[in-house]
Amino acid sequence: MMLKHKDILHRLRLAGIAIDGPRLRVESRNGRILVHLDDDRIAWFPEEPGGLVAIKNERRILRLIEKYCRFRAPRILYENAEGWDVRAMVPGVAATDFLTQVRTDPGGASRTGAALGRILAAQHTRVPASELEWLPRIPSWPQPAAVANLPKVIEDSRLLARINRALERWKEGTPEVSDAVLIHGDLGPWNLAVSAATGEVQGVFDYGDAVFGDRHQDFKYMQFHRAEEQVMLEAAIETYEEATRVILDRGRIRFFNAIEAIGFLGFRFGHAPEERWCGRTLEEDIDWTTTALEAAGF
Repeated sequence: MMLKHKDILHRLRLAGIAIDGPRLRVESRNGRILVHLDDDRIAWFPEEPGGLVAIKNERRILRLIEKYCRFRAPRILYENAEGWDVRAMVPGVAATDFLTQVRTDPGGASRTGAALGRILAAQHTRVPASELEWLPRIPSWPQPAAVANLPKVIEDSRLLARINRALERWKEGTPEVSDAVLIHGDLGPWNLAVSAATGEVQGVFDYGDAVFGDRHQDFKYMQFHRAEEQVMLEAAIETYEEATRVILDRGRIRFFNAIEAIGFLGFRFGHAPEERWCGRTLEEDIDWTTTALEAAGF
């Protein structure tokens, strides 16, 4: 379903949602159309069948979170029979980079980690497993195409061998989780809203990569590799373990961080070495991958 601006406006107005046509802001995102409305609202429209499935699946997850959890996530305000919906956004602004916060504001990083620990404790324990069996078990990252392109991105045979060993372990261990929970899957600062005034965490959004899987996945972007950079992760783990009585495996978190690094390294195929693709140059992606593999035991 290829929608034009006038079609979107027509549907919104039929649903009683008034918006000024010339001010309509629209973005195309992976088979979906994101429409920015006023009053901290957004609308999602499907562009293709895959986009329709993605919208329906995330809507189902958001309703489970609203039902069972108290932390803030987008709320469904209106659902149309065609599959599109309107959502209330989490108030606040996008979070800053985790690493920058760790290095410049350790106190703030500790508070962020503790807030995320509380959010993850609720997300992982309050939504019943019986309501999550429909979710995929294997994360969508790293993308198969990115993995296949790794030899075209780097020529270091020793590094490629280490990467392949890590990927083999990942393929062997990912589906085998005895205590699967609701995993956000992409819990980085880009999907975190904070107060513009205080920097305090307001909530989480974008559950498009959610899976029913290993709880350690949701801590992977808080993993850094200098001793002084562990404050956010340690605060998150301490808060989480106190709330859930589940002891986390730091080695597992380091392993998932390495898998993410590998995925981003392959994902930069087709981009110049000096280009800051996803925030990093090729040299920086290689440094992250190398350091993460070493920390994970490869």
